[in-house]
Amino acid sequence: MLIAVLAIGWSSQEGWAFQDQEKDAGVAYFEKHIRPLFSQHCYECHSAKSKEREGNLSLDSRLGWMEGGENGPSVVPGDVDSSLLIRAVRYADPDLKMPPTKPLTAEAIAKLENWVRMGAPGPGHDQTIAADNPSDPIAGKNHWAFKPLGSEMSNGAPAAARVKQSPAVQVKDEWPRSSIDQFVLAKLSDKGLSPVQDAEPLDLVRRVYFQLTGLPPSIEQVRTFLADEHPDVLERLVDGLLASSTFGERWGRHWLDLARYADSNGLDENFLFREAWRYRNWVINAINRDVPMDRFVLEQIAGDLLPFDSIEQHDEQRIAAGFLVIGPKVLLGNIEKNQRMEIADEQIDTIGKAILGQTLGCARCHDHKFDPVPTADYYALAGILASTSVMEKRHMLNEQRVMERLEGLGPKGGNVDDAYEAYWRDKPKLAEKKKKAESALEALKKGESEFAAQCEKNLEAIAIEVINYCRTSEERIAAQQALIAELATAIATAPKIPPRAMIPADVKEPADEPIRIAGQFDRLGDSVPRGFLTVLSKSEKIAIPAKQSGRLELAQWLFDQESPASQLVARVQANRIWHHLIGIGLVRTVDNFGRTGELPSHPELLDHLASELIKSGWSTKAIVRQIVLSRTFALSSKYDAVNDATDPENRLLWRAHRRRLDPESFRDAMLEAAGRLDRSRMDSSVSYLGDQATAVGANKVRRRTDIANRSVYLPVIRNDLPELFNVFDFADPHITSGARANTTVPTQGLFVLNDEMVMQAADATAKRILADCPTNDVGFRIERMFELILQSRATEAEKRELCLFVARVEDLLSKEGNEQAENRALAIGCHALFASSRFLFLE
Repeated sequence: MLIAVLAIGWSSQEGWAFQDQEKDAGVAYFEKHIRPLFSQHCYECHSAKSKEREGNLSLDSRLGWMEGGENGPSVVPGDVDSSLLIRAVRYADPDLKMPPTKPLTAEAIAKLENWVRMGAPGPGHDQTIAADNPSDPIAGKNHWAFKPLGSEMSNGAPAAARVKQSPAVQVKDEWPRSSIDQFVLAKLSDKGLSPVQDAEPLDLVRRVYFQLTGLPPSIEQVRTFLADEHPDVLERLVDGLLASSTFGERWGRHWLDLARYADSNGLDENFLFREAWRYRNWVINAINRDVPMDRFVLEQIAGDLLPFDSIEQHDEQRIAAGFLVIGPKVLLGNIEKNQRMEIADEQIDTIGKAILGQTLGCARCHDHKFDPVPTADYYALAGILASTSVMEKRHMLNEQRVMERLEGLGPKGGNVDDAYEAYWRDKPKLAEKKKKAESALEALKKGESEFAAQCEKNLEAIAIEVINYCRTSEERIAAQQALIAELATAIATAPKIPPRAMIPADVKEPADEPIRIAGQFDRLGDSVPRGFLTVLSKSEKIAIPAKQSGRLELAQWLFDQESPASQLVARVQANRIWHHLIGIGLVRTVDNFGRTGELPSHPELLDHLASELIKSGWSTKAIVRQIVLSRTFALSSKYDAVNDATDPENRLLWRAHRRRLDPESFRDAMLEAAGRLDRSRMDSSVSYLGDQATAVGANKVRRRTDIANRSVYLPVIRNDLPELFNVFDFADPHITSGARANTTVPTQGLFVLNDEMVMQAADATAKRILADCPTNDVGFRIERMFELILQSRATEAEKRELCLFVARVEDLLSKEGNEQAENRALAIGCHALFASSRFLFLE
């Protein structure tokens, strides 16, 4: 029997991203959670700065804790119980208790245990606390990422003029199609390498469709492309796909990864974000409209503060600002002042990575240990975001809780939303009033004296008519019954959830924030005026109005043409676009352009693309178009032994990177082959869920994944992602993710072979093939199978093997009495193709 199994091969260019992201995540964890602990409790005695290192142990570098001191290595990476450091902080050994004066909190010990479990990640051997103050923002201006575009690393010389072909380099003069190709060819020529041949037209058309829309082309679209011999056929195809609504669904998902989009809060109390879908759809619409990046970011940071010409525009801008609200938040038992700083920290970290490619969160507890970000700069930003409210008290699970901030939409949205919240706020009071009214009614039935006593106790629960106007007992009873009925109706008539969105707002009294000593919310240091990063600012300070948070000024500063910040933003965003299209960024650490990130492989090309992005008016589509129409994008992914010997990771781009489909494209392509993909826009995909998004306690409803719409609309419940997403490296919705992990592991093959969704898609594809091919011609059906699933023709050998396989399976099933033998046999063949590397990988 034919069994299709995923390709499990691991090559250097496929494995680097996962390994590198693990390293980055580990270093980030160390800087955020471990170094502050060491700094507060250990460095006084165990660092290069300590007067006398106790036990000859240093904890300010990886080399220090790995070599250990007099008692041996302090950490055994991955082995918590064997690590001397953990034994010491647990007070497990009576002769070794650290810190010696007072034990760490359980939370601090848990962080250290998790760090060791992760492999004790940290900076390199030589990266101790530098004496020359790496956080100095003035000296830091010399870092390559903060320099003006075209300086030093980009000497401005035309790339084509620098191409010096060695005898081994065989490239025709017309090979470069664009300036992008000239930069790439210059690098290849420097190393005596040649680019491989162009991709096969079929591979190229599939690559273009998947990269721009996340969907495969139909066999008809493939045939049209292959038959068109006009020289601008690729340009027309690209322009058509850029103009399609499917582009926004594909590229909007890239931004949602950065925005840590989710339909629930996650963390301790995983409450539903019912209105998150409005932000998701705003992103998709904005990408489709090619909203310039400067405006795109402006609306997300300060959309609620911008002027508007209509209610519709006002609503759209406010929905965009949901970017600040949509992050995860600790809700249970969190002190308000601490929660405010935790939220600001999460927002700073997100803005830093998503827009500036900087790990700003590392400066919360101390000056940044590697990058030019002093703690004062961190709290200058914190003042802006702590002056922004993203939480409010709302009714949830029968009580008032601090939840994500919502505002009504539409002409009278505020009033309608207030009325909705008032109902839930007042419902318990109405229920109590009804209970008292019923008690008063019973007293009234017993006589005047009993009723008079009730009047003294529960006047608010007795109809005024009963006291003032009704003369007979019967009239009074009727009036009281009317009041009870009125209260019952008010309680039972719950209003519908009004149109509303997750929207921030400036607090009533914006204020500067003091530095928090060691990052602790209640240990206050000097106050810092609200402002921006010194290393990316001009000499003069930008004044922030006293009565405003400063969010508007922050968004404008990011894209100020005279500010170094805008050039860094351009580098970061151009690199992201390159990463998504080519498979690996020119700077592989796409979220980290700091000193612990990687250097660009093609600094001149990166600056060129950044300059082009600015010149285009910050148009994402313009840069996408340039890259996709380059010859570099259209290269084959074929192996070349000579090039591989010199550049095994393909950093010089001598070939295309072979790529596995992301989970969204994988699912959508299967549904498309099955004829079941619903391409219509979707609003909420979680409206049926309870307030708690996960199926816990009495709540038995779990998020659905059986919707036929595109995968960008699937529920993203923090802590409960669809199984497909977990297996195929979906972005972690708790954090900014500019580059997803890129693994190829056996569990993916097992998932494809056993998942019910895949089997259903295979069955539906088989039924579609039978409907298209009513005659009992197995060969014709196999050809149709290849067209629907792989958009290609089967070779004679493939056709012959699959025909024999399908016929054999059908015969076996028929003998077993299976009435659906014909369809089932064909479905197994479809399943085999879905599991094949030809379906799962883009060449």
